[in-house]
Amino acid sequence: MFLFRKDKKSQAFQRELYQLHYRRIYNTCLRIIGNSMDAEEAMQDVFLKLFDNIDNLQDEGAFYSWSQSAAIRTAIDRVRKKKPVFESVENLSIADDEPDEETELSVESIKSEMNKLPDGYRIVLSMRLFEECEFEEIARILQIKESTVRSQYIRGRDKLAKMLKSKIIEI
Repeated sequence: MFLFRKDKKSQAFQRELYQLHYRRIYNTCLRIIGNSMDAEEAMQDVFLKLFDNIDNLQDEGAFYSWSQSAAIRTAIDRVRKKKPVFESVENLSIADDEPDEETELSVESIKSEMNKLPDGYRIVLSMRLFEECEFEEIARILQIKESTVRSQYIRGRDKLAKMLKSKIIEI
């Protein structure tokens, strides 16, 4: 059990922990922030928080979810500083149509198009699709209404689908 070693504050232990988890934490931050430089800074902030509070962790099995939660919250805090716009649509009826065509696209082209989305759409889509958060949890974390989260998700998904469809047409 590596988290219960006596040398948790040693540089060697911290380096080992960093090597094991930096890619996952960086990718979580990148998907939410959408900018590699800010994602790197957020990842560093996450590790500082983790290292400062590692003694408070009682269960080694909880490290994954604890670090993932820290990454999500840190990335969201960084985006909040830029003030993303979340559109509230209380009485708007939204069609829930799925795209008709099934086409293979490269992961890089999807990531590229996703980074072009407005912050509100990108954050909600990332949290729902990649971090597998429920709408209720996203609403609580972002401190917005669940109906707003759902509308951001649907609008973001639809906008991303249109962007990807036009990209396919270009090819």
